[in-house]
Amino acid sequence: MGAKGSWRSGFEEVSNYRMYYREWRPMTGGEGLPVIALHGSLSQGGMWFSTAERVGAVRMICPDQRGYGKSADPGRGDAAADFAQDAIRLADGLLVDRFVVMGHSFASSIALKVAEMAAGRVGGVVLVDPTVRSAKGNRGNLEVARQRPNRFKNYSEVKKFWKKTEEGQWPAKNLDRFLRDIMISAPGKAMCEMPFVNERLVRLREFQASASGDYFPDKIAQKIKSSVLIFRGGKSRRFSGEGQKILAGAFPKKPKVVLCSKAGHFPPAQEPSAFDLPFKNFVLGLK
Repeated sequence: MGAKGSWRSGFEEVSNYRMYYREWRPMTGGEGLPVIALHGSLSQGGMWFSTAERVGAVRMICPDQRGYGKSADPGRGDAAADFAQDAIRLADGLLVDRFVVMGHSFASSIALKVAEMAAGRVGGVVLVDPTVRSAKGNRGNLEVARQRPNRFKNYSEVKKFWKKTEEGQWPAKNLDRFLRDIMISAPGKAMCEMPFVNERLVRLREFQASASGDYFPDKIAQKIKSSVLIFRGGKSRRFSGEGQKILAGAFPKKPKVVLCSKAGHFPPAQEPSAFDLPFKNFVLGLK
């Protein structure tokens, strides 16, 4: 299904900080709207690399969000609305008028905020295993973040940790590619790190658990008029069948839902055979 293309990368000044992005440009095709793909809170823009290359014909812009990967951390602004403004300004800087916005996990709320804040520019929304949590769930997630390791001695160690903590099937080649695309390692050194410092993740989780937290996709969904595609990992602990029912029922127009039965929280990496074609058809079918 893939098509040839190439990656380009650069920095854009957004919201008073430098945002790093990588962009997949198909050699042929790419007739549909470009996709701004927003990563989850445990990864960076590299989580979309293999998806972009497999699907091939879709132009994908994959930024490292504030405080992640190679992007600077402004030290404040942890609301979904703040992240959403970054994505809109990145589109401005790259002269992208209309686009599809895609978000994984916590970034599903961000993607929906983009669609709310820039409604006239968003042709469609893709949500990948979105987190639908209560205030109590957000407080519990904060405690998990405080205990999460950030540095590993080598890739073998991080693979063991990932397989232990992330549910669903992980084909060996898929997991290896995924981790090499998101982890940070210095040339010639075995040690590797997560693409964020622990303080950044904890600060985000503290905001999500606070009274100001705005990471409730089912609430934002009520305002969305764009076409929406939702992917759910059948083994996911973050997005249950009940969560799917709540979220899907909140949209004014019924979204399309795709179940990736073998996947956990990372369907594009865990079960690409169930993810790629529906994603491609959705994007290329938009007007």
